[in-house]
Amino acid sequence: MAEKKEVLLKSLRMLLEYPKLVSHKGGYIHYDDYQRLHRTYIRAYKQLYEDVAAFSILPERFIHQAEPIIEKYLEDYKLTEASDQKQWLRVITDFISRFYEFMDEATEMFTEHQSLADETYAFLQRVSLLEAKYNEDKSRESEQEFVKLIPELHHLATCLKVVREAVDNTSARLQNLEPVWQDIKGKINR
Repeated sequence: MAEKKEVLLKSLRMLLEYPKLVSHKGGYIHYDDYQRLHRTYIRAYKQLYEDVAAFSILPERFIHQAEPIIEKYLEDYKLTEASDQKQWLRVITDFISRFYEFMDEATEMFTEHQSLADETYAFLQRVSLLEAKYNEDKSRESEQEFVKLIPELHHLATCLKVVREAVDNTSARLQNLEPVWQDIKGKINR
């Protein structure tokens, strides 16, 4: 999966650099260029969508798993010595604070992804309308209509890169919380 993601990121980087390559060569942009950019974007978007979908269940699953453990901790907390209570209270408070930061970041990431999804949907509707309008017509005029969509593809690719980074950062933050949680869980379950 990591290898597949790396190939898509490389393709996405190429897509983002493509305008520089075209202007540098001074060449004419062809319909084939549009098709290649479109396919690259769609592949990268599908991978992002799958990653976000897989990630979306993790916070809720964690909350359901953690809730009874934290409740048990709060019951046991009353029975511990005062010096231990202070230390454990700091540990739990720190973890909860980190978790809320993670949730804020995850919420922002989901919002950014939803915005990208809406823009992608609108773009694909325009593509669909053009495909319906020109059906099987492969004239230069019809191809130019698709070529005019390249700047929008570049914009979408830039947005996708931002969301991809947000997904990766949020996933990394979750992975950083995992050992802290395992430590707390281990101490509670003693």
